[in-house]
Amino acid sequence: MSILLSAGHYFGKEQQFNETALFKLNITAYQPNTHLHDHYHENAYLSLLISGGYEEVAGRQQQAIRPGEVLFRPAGYTHANRFHAIPGRCLNIEFKYPGLKELAPLQQLPTRLTVYKTGAFQYLYQLLYSFLQDPSDSMSEEYILDWLSDVSAVKIPSRLPWLSKAKAILENEFDTHHTIQSLASRVYVHPIYLARAFREKEGRTPGEYQLEMRVKKALFLLFTTALPIADIAFATGFSDASHLVRIFRRHYRSTPYQFRKLLNS
Repeated sequence: MSILLSAGHYFGKEQQFNETALFKLNITAYQPNTHLHDHYHENAYLSLLISGGYEEVAGRQQQAIRPGEVLFRPAGYTHANRFHAIPGRCLNIEFKYPGLKELAPLQQLPTRLTVYKTGAFQYLYQLLYSFLQDPSDSMSEEYILDWLSDVSAVKIPSRLPWLSKAKAILENEFDTHHTIQSLASRVYVHPIYLARAFREKEGRTPGEYQLEMRVKKALFLLFTTALPIADIAFATGFSDASHLVRIFRRHYRSTPYQFRKLLNS
């Protein structure tokens, strides 16, 4: 008899988690040679194998899952897992209802087990990296909506009248974190459509674009003012000085302190 795992519950030991009205993310760890008997989940979810390996067993079918691979399991899909001799870890991304149902019709999700080879969706690995660094990172939701947009049959026209307005909002409103949903409501398009169209036209997500605008503004203030770094962080929408330092280093291979010192030398 199959075991039902209700929303938010997984076998294994939960190491960290975060959740919104639309998704729950967690990382679960499994002991070597763990055998999970037949079970199914109340909600559909993605599972990215971080380390270890296991066999995905559904009826008479069996498939080896390797690190880096991603599985989509629909709600109600019955399966068992046999982990290998190496401890395993998985990133799970659970789709929560009814929140997601209001955002995206259910038929946009695959209806059967789907296994994606390592690297199939770049932003899922960006999500993994940011989640491991900071489970509360607000970019997580944006990366998940990118996956939803990719598995939806959405055609992007060559001309997007709303794109310049969306970019202007991200370029000028530093005191607000704009989610995909809030930005979409401002420019009157569907959030999933906006996620895919923006990335296709700009080569990055709206959140990444806004982060780039914030760090450029911080650079401008380093050149043109004597404001303390903490004040620059506040003026450009970063949560604190350490957040600015981390992002600034990623863009310019230097901290703001080092950059200013060099300018003044």
